[in-house]
Amino acid sequence: MSDIITSGITPAMIPGIRKAIDVCEQYAEENMRIAHDDIRRVCANPEPTTENDLDFSNMHGVRYHAGHEMAHILRALIGEGEKA
Repeated sequence: MSDIITSGITPAMIPGIRKAIDVCEQYAEENMRIAHDDIRRVCANPEPTTENDLDFSNMHGVRYHAGHEMAHILRALIGEGEKA
């Protein structure tokens, strides 16, 4: 990514961006927890499992990945990409 100065990020913005990174990671982890809980629920059902039964958990799995990707982008924006 470009230098932090040329990207329009000021030093005053960095604490807020770091907080946004934390929020994105919490969002990701909560969505993974929801996805796992739903998978356990579906698998505990004695009836055969279909693809449609896993739509809810799949949606939260996608949100998990989106949260981590947003955090990765924000880290790169402030020059902390190696932590991603």
